[in-house]
Amino acid sequence: MDSPGEDRREQFAKQPKLARQSIAPAPAARFGRSATGQRGGISAAAVDKGTSLSDPMQRRAVDSPKDFLPGFGSSTQLYWCSAPQNVLVIKKYRDRQITQKFKEIVRYLVEEKGLKVYVESKALAEKDIQCDVQFAAVRTQLVSWCCEDEDCLAKMDDIDFVVCLGGDGTLLYVSSLFQKSVPPILAFHLGSLGFLTPLDLSQYKRIITDVIKGEATLTLRSRLDCVIHSGEGPASPAVNGRNHLEFERRISTPSPTSPKPEMHFPPLGGGNDVAQPQARFRRTPSIITNKTVTEQMLVLNEVVIDRGQSAYLSNLEMYCNGIPITDVQGDGLIVATPTGSTAYAAAAGASMVHPNVQAMVVTPICPHSLSFRPIMVPGGVKIEVKIPMNARGTGAVSCDGKNRQVLYRGDRVEISMSIFPLPCIDGVDHISDWFTSLSTCLHWNARAKQKQFDPEVEDEDATDGVETIPEE
Repeated sequence: MDSPGEDRREQFAKQPKLARQSIAPAPAARFGRSATGQRGGISAAAVDKGTSLSDPMQRRAVDSPKDFLPGFGSSTQLYWCSAPQNVLVIKKYRDRQITQKFKEIVRYLVEEKGLKVYVESKALAEKDIQCDVQFAAVRTQLVSWCCEDEDCLAKMDDIDFVVCLGGDGTLLYVSSLFQKSVPPILAFHLGSLGFLTPLDLSQYKRIITDVIKGEATLTLRSRLDCVIHSGEGPASPAVNGRNHLEFERRISTPSPTSPKPEMHFPPLGGGNDVAQPQARFRRTPSIITNKTVTEQMLVLNEVVIDRGQSAYLSNLEMYCNGIPITDVQGDGLIVATPTGSTAYAAAAGASMVHPNVQAMVVTPICPHSLSFRPIMVPGGVKIEVKIPMNARGTGAVSCDGKNRQVLYRGDRVEISMSIFPLPCIDGVDHISDWFTSLSTCLHWNARAKQKQFDPEVEDEDATDGVETIPEE
C-alpha cells in the first residue's frame, strides 16, 4: 500500500506545470550537502515518509502543490537531513577587527561545536593569524582551502553551511564560489553597508546554535543564470586606422589536433570589499563550438550590458522569450534580481523589490528616450540582449560588478532565473530584515515629521475664510 506521501507526490506530478513555470522556475530543494527546506510546518523529507497530517495548518500546506518543496514565496524553515559537520568560514581581508572576530568564531566552532572548519589559505596566511601563539592550537585543526585548487571542488560539495564575515561584497563573493547548489549562509554584518547581512555578530553563539539545531528560517534569494554567446560578427570599426579598443577578436574552429585553448577568467572580487582570489574552477569554462564561445555564470545582483569603452551611443536589441521587445539606445541596460534591485538598479531609477518576489527587474541606463521606464518581468521568462550587426561600436557585459568582458557585433547575452537560489539565514524574518535594511542602510523615506497644529490656534484657523451672518 502506498504511503500518503507517495500519493500526494503522484497527484503533484499530474498537475500542469506550465502556469507555475511561467512565473518562476521551481528552486532546487537541496542546499549544500545536507540542508533542505521546510514550509507550512512539514518538510519535503517528512512528506516522503508519509508523516501524519493531523494539524490543519499542515494539511493546508500540503494540499497546495507549490508547497511540497521550498519556494521563493516566503521564509523557509531550515531542515537538516543529517547533522551538520563541515563549515566554511569566509572573511573580508585586511581588516584587523574582522580578523579578531574571525579567530573567536573559529575557536567556538572547533572547540565547542566540534565542527570541521574550512578556511581560505589566504586568510590563514595573514600575519595576525600566523603570529598569534594563542591561536596556534586551533589553527592546526583548520582545513586550508583555496579556490584555485582543483581538489577543493570536491571539498565544496561537503560543506554544510557557510559563515560569512564581512559586508555585501563578501556575500557576493560567496555566491560566486557556488555555481550550483549553495549551502545555508550565515551573513554577519561587518562591512560598510550591510544591506544583505542582517545577522548581529554579538549574538553569533545563539545564531550558530539555532542553525545547527534547525531552529532558523531561510530567505531564498534568487540568482540569474547568465549565458554569454560570442557570435561571428566582425570586430569593432576602426578609428583613425586602428581598432579603438586596440585589440581584435579572432575565433577559429579548433581541429582535433589543436591544443586546448587557454581560458582567462578575470578576478572575482567582493563588491566594495577588498578583492578576493579568483574562483576559476566554479565558472563554467569557455566552450568553442562552430565559432561560438559560450560562458555561463550565476549572478546574485545584476547583469549589466553597457557601451563599455565605446564612445558611441549603446545600441542593443532586447528579446523576451524570443519575441523582439524593444531597442535600447542609451548607456546600457541592467537586468537585476529582486536582491539587486536595491543596488545599481535603484541608482538608475528602478523600484526596490522584496527578495521573495519572483521577478526580474529590467532598467535602462540613461536612455535617450523620456518614455523608457524600468519594468518588471516574470521570473520564468528568458531575456536576451544582443549587439546588432549594424551597431556603431562595441559593448561590454559585467556580472555583479565583476567578470567584465567586451561584446562585439553579433554577440548576445541570455539571462534567466536560476534554479539554485542563495539561501540566507534570517535575522528576525524576511519582512523585518528587509524593511530594517531599507531604513537603516538606505534611509528609505527618512524625513522630519510634519508638526501638528497648536490646539489653541486650531479653533481660530477653523473659522478663517468662513463668512459669518450677523444676527438681526
